[in-house]
Amino acid sequence: TRIDPQEVINRFGAEAFRIWSGLEGNITRGDIRCSFERIEGTSKFLTKLWNIARFISSFPQEYEDYELSALDMMILSRLNELISECKRGYEEMNAFEAATAIRAFTWNIFADHYIEAVKSRAYNRDGTFDPKLQRGAWYTLHMVLMTVLKLLAPIVPFITEKIWLEIYSDKSIHLQRFPEKRAEWESEMVNLLPKFIDFNNAIWRYKKSKGIALSQTLPVRQVYAPIELEPLKEDLKAMHRIDDLQFQKPENIDVHNVHKLSDEVFIKE
Repeated sequence: TRIDPQEVINRFGAEAFRIWSGLEGNITRGDIRCSFERIEGTSKFLTKLWNIARFISSFPQEYEDYELSALDMMILSRLNELISECKRGYEEMNAFEAATAIRAFTWNIFADHYIEAVKSRAYNRDGTFDPKLQRGAWYTLHMVLMTVLKLLAPIVPFITEKIWLEIYSDKSIHLQRFPEKRAEWESEMVNLLPKFIDFNNAIWRYKKSKGIALSQTLPVRQVYAPIELEPLKEDLKAMHRIDDLQFQKPENIDVHNVHKLSDEVFIKE
């Protein structure tokens, strides 16, 4: 059964139809089965993007006298990789590769992990962080959003245009140059990303198992993280509300109330 595109557009909107077609598969390699449920599901990414933009728009666009933390360099270096992935996809006329890479980065890495980690520093309500590092958080948030919007604009031209005009410029996003990798964003910190994500997930699972809100202080004596994550110490402590964060493997595991949360994450109750 063939689906009338106009019916889909009337129900879900053209932008939802576009992002679904980009995320569903490579349309140059055969037919794609149309599913209203999947179109509605993939369109949730557009809602996620809108919410991300609304959050970031609350912070000033002050790009002078800032300092980037290891956390900032980690996400910016990964952003460089995303630029390369999208450029390759578009050059090969493969919107699926670009759309999939953008969604995975924006939702699973940037929103779920970086934004959650950087919130405390970006707000800096209690003055814990140096103002230069706070401005570094603002810079990074805006740089990532601006880049993601430009990368996504060929696939969903209207929502990216709406966000761009409201936050960044009165000139169309479609007149902007395609993003290029920046040498100053290259960093070995990107290699910390898998351990960073694993640490976050381990702490969140523990809090959930104990009925502890993610915003509450972790009620344990010590938390042990992989030594490689030490450059992220202050952001991790603020993110998870950890009082004592150690970067080592504890001795006497399974005794003295030391519990294993993952292969490299432990707590001492």
